[in-house]
Amino acid sequence: MPRYYFHYRTEDRLIRDESGSEHANLEAAEKSAAEMGRAIIEKVAGEGGAMDAPRSIEIQDAAGQDLLYVVFWAGPKVGSGPATPIEPATVH
Repeated sequence: MPRYYFHYRTEDRLIRDESGSEHANLEAAEKSAAEMGRAIIEKVAGEGGAMDAPRSIEIQDAAGQDLLYVVFWAGPKVGSGPATPIEPATVH
């Protein structure tokens, strides 16, 4: 199975995935990145952190080639609850 690397980009830094993980194909890796994005939004927004700027998971293959960017952010607060996650969008 191919190995994919999921680098996390915030407004001001890139957190590199040094170990990667195996997935059947790019579609499976994209699904995993979308799940990571949702978990990040829920954690940051749940702790009261700002998620108004887009963040991304940048997927690379084992050769270091950029394959896909999964962009995500939380929408504005409505009411007194936490921000609402926006469905991750992909950029090919």
